[in-house]
Amino acid sequence: MRRFVLFFALTIFMLSGVSCEKKEPPRAVLMLQKADFFYEKGQLRKALYLYKQLMESYPNTKSGKVAADNYVRYSQMLQTEIEANKKINFDRTKQLARAVELYFRDYRKYPDSVEDLIPKYIPKKITDVWGNPIVYKKTKDGYVVACFGKDGIIGGIDEDTDFFIQNGEVVSTPDIK
Repeated sequence: MRRFVLFFALTIFMLSGVSCEKKEPPRAVLMLQKADFFYEKGQLRKALYLYKQLMESYPNTKSGKVAADNYVRYSQMLQTEIEANKKINFDRTKQLARAVELYFRDYRKYPDSVEDLIPKYIPKKITDVWGNPIVYKKTKDGYVVACFGKDGIIGGIDEDTDFFIQNGEVVSTPDIK
């Protein structure tokens, strides 16, 4: 009989809609709101950082579960954006290298600077998706065209991936003499 009463009470409790989850901590709610704010403002990395902190600090709360879902979804979006930016940067690097090759075809020498290519071969200086210049350097044996990624310095991964084209060939590291 006790089991029946306990089972009946538990069934009524569950049907009443009362949640077994812990009460939502105000800090968790605030963190979720802040993460959502950063996401809405386009600051995806800041939002992802907060979602991750929230899902790790409050895993059994409603906010923690929402943060975990958002973290997975928005991480995938960020990776897609990074790959798209890398493709654009590589295409722009190739565009400048093609212009150098066309200049060479016409003059049998490489241009001294990017300015020699404007406006006949390219309409203006070519930049990466963040506005950093795609770099051209005439070398003793030809040329190098380089894109240094978001940080603008040699080396890096993801958004900071570098691209090099030396004498018409894609290389991982140029051999500059």
